[in-house]
Amino acid sequence: MSISCRIGLLQLADSAPVLVARSMGIFTRHGLDVEAVVVPSWANIADGLVWNGLDGALMFPPLAIMTALGQRGRAIGLRPGFPVSRGGNTIVLRGQKVDHTQWDAQADKRRAFDNWKSALGRKPRLGVVHLYSTHYLILSHFLKNLSVCRDTETEIVIMPPARMIQALAAGEIDGFCAGPPWGADAQLKDLAFIVAGSASIAPGHLEKMLVLKELWKNEHPDGSARLHAALTEAIALCNDPSHAAEITQLLSRPLNANGLGLPEEAVKAVMPGSRAIADVMMFGGQNGQTGASCGWMIKDMQNEGWLPSAMLETLRTLGWYPC
Repeated sequence: MSISCRIGLLQLADSAPVLVARSMGIFTRHGLDVEAVVVPSWANIADGLVWNGLDGALMFPPLAIMTALGQRGRAIGLRPGFPVSRGGNTIVLRGQKVDHTQWDAQADKRRAFDNWKSALGRKPRLGVVHLYSTHYLILSHFLKNLSVCRDTETEIVIMPPARMIQALAAGEIDGFCAGPPWGADAQLKDLAFIVAGSASIAPGHLEKMLVLKELWKNEHPDGSARLHAALTEAIALCNDPSHAAEITQLLSRPLNANGLGLPEEAVKAVMPGSRAIADVMMFGGQNGQTGASCGWMIKDMQNEGWLPSAMLETLRTLGWYPC
């Protein structure tokens, strides 16, 4: 008997394994009827798990942890999920090719940032996809490495990743940290240039995992194993450069044609095997160790004040801590 599962995801290229498994019949072969529910924002993902009928979602560990702890309405006890992607996030700053050249030519990146900021004539507004995100933590590391105070020298703006390009073009933000392919798209459109990303700040970090609600897992005892097996097959295809063109076309299809409506050239630039940018996507776990991949995030979350010590015992019970 086929098992139904509603999986939430966003318009991001690292959602590819779910779309590949669906379009290529892999889920069906494993006895699964998976509905990929594409939503606009990470807030929608969290709310969908807590209130609106999602059985699981592709999400980054910080948001999964805070959702598990009830910081999105009520605690639902999410446990660490199946690793789906690593890396791929990029930081871009407003500017064209000449600005990129000037940034690269300046050895002192703090001075390069100050020159860039001076040209803006205001405190930079930098977009991230959610407060409880790997992107926020990675952007914070980037600014700290430049000796830039995030809280006083920049303004952080929260918005969905698919809105970043429009917001950049409209002058609503001056840069962002987002998942693939949006950084590559900003650079290809000559709206901004990539200055850093996962490869330089947190190499190989766990980015997206498939988390499943305990209620769904209890109702379908072998459901998780089936999903993991199906996604393992899909991940192998996504990591194989010989399938890159086919998967790029899939992700570029309109939403109403079972795609994600992503810009084709930008997707091509971030696929495994591409040399167009430094921060291409990687799929799957890192030596199978989910916990070891998110330990730095939990430490940063504690430093941000999101995880008081009283919550650590709950995280330990759920399997998130220690990592």
